[in-house]
Amino acid sequence: MFRMFRRPKLDRSEYDRRLVFAIDDMKYDFQKAKNSEEALFESDINPRLIKAQTALAKQKYFFLLRAARERKMNGQWQTAFVRPE
Repeated sequence: MFRMFRRPKLDRSEYDRRLVFAIDDMKYDFQKAKNSEEALFESDINPRLIKAQTALAKQKYFFLLRAARERKMNGQWQTAFVRPE
């Protein structure tokens, strides 16, 4: 009876693939936040808010990288560093 409430298990390769895409997205968001921080630093916006948003994006990105390292994804997530334009 209680088995119907269990979450279906993800395939390891599917989880790794999703992690690669998440790392790719976070890398892009982190770079965008760094560029925005540099551009908006001279404006009237509170600089503490800008730095906080950049720090949050950085922490999310490094969290995903640590998750990939713990899963021992050697080289499988190198595509995350190449952003097709």
